[in-house]
Amino acid sequence: MIRVLHILHSMNRGGAEAMLMNYYRNIDRTRVQFDFLLTEQNRCQYEEEIENLGGKVFRVPLLTFSNPWAYIHGVRDFLQSNSEYRIVHSHTSSKSAVPLWVAKRCGIPVRVCHAHSSDSGHGVEGFVRWGLGVWLKRVATDFMSCGEGATLCWYGKEYLDKAHIVPNAVDMDKYGFDASVRQAKRETLGLSDDDCVLGMVSRFHPVKNHLFALDVLAHLKAHGCKVKLLFVGDGELRSAIEEKIALLNLKNNVILAGLVTDVPNYLQAMDVVLMPSFHEGLPVSLMEAQANGLSVVASTGIPHEVDVTGNVEFHPLEVGVWADSLAAKIGEGVKRDAEAIDKVRAAGYDIKTASKWLEEWYLKRFQREK
Repeated sequence: MIRVLHILHSMNRGGAEAMLMNYYRNIDRTRVQFDFLLTEQNRCQYEEEIENLGGKVFRVPLLTFSNPWAYIHGVRDFLQSNSEYRIVHSHTSSKSAVPLWVAKRCGIPVRVCHAHSSDSGHGVEGFVRWGLGVWLKRVATDFMSCGEGATLCWYGKEYLDKAHIVPNAVDMDKYGFDASVRQAKRETLGLSDDDCVLGMVSRFHPVKNHLFALDVLAHLKAHGCKVKLLFVGDGELRSAIEEKIALLNLKNNVILAGLVTDVPNYLQAMDVVLMPSFHEGLPVSLMEAQANGLSVVASTGIPHEVDVTGNVEFHPLEVGVWADSLAAKIGEGVKRDAEAIDKVRAAGYDIKTASKWLEEWYLKRFQREK
């Protein structure tokens, strides 16, 4: 068995973390085991599950511009004290240049950078990330991304044939539609049969644009639509979201589910999934939604390659445009696509197949560097 060291800020619930856990649960852990090097000092939401799966969680100081040396020395000391790692796999966008540079200096032969988004920022932040990206190409040995858009953004056109696309795959057994589960969950949530439920599954972070979704809901309500908005997740914007719910008089129209462990059951209760994010990589939550047969309305900041079922609409972030699209769906009667799960599987997003590919890739890379 080989052990692969994954480098992230935290293992709390988020897009990249959820994707990584999907692979971790399904990989053959008698052949490949995952460990995690984090800068989040508090215990993380996935940590207990990681430990139960046989993984180890380690911590180093946070990487900051004001004092990068604490992080650099922490990574160096860890790698020098744990020489069994021959593969490190970093998920911290262009900042991966720093730990992978340290790993190179420590003699780690396989250094993987993994891009999870298709936006590198703007202004000073974007310039800094660009500079780190140039450095990254000199210290990484292998490049992965969630999709073509992320490859182009972080590595450039010349890497389209070099970078491995690792799909944000999902467990088809968990996300297929189940009418009985839908009915039970809707009853638990106090939903009637004629409530159209719009849903968002994401952390409460500015880039996810929850406040826009509330504006769309208010517009629909004002025009007589019987609709509810179900938020699954939590985060730093919770108070701002609660304030806007009160301001727009939407208390009876919004359900704040918080952090949940049964996301598939909440998807069953929804009718349309919203993703008004300013930008994303290739969201695993939209693959889960499509596997469930749901229609999706997404912003133009989402890569169009996410649509593998033909059930995703892309619109600019204009409240009236979104409200009109949703009102039309509600008026027609929202139905699930019974063939969607087969479409998602055929597009390569079945975690059973994808995790087997990653497992074999790790083993082959390890053998090449022995």
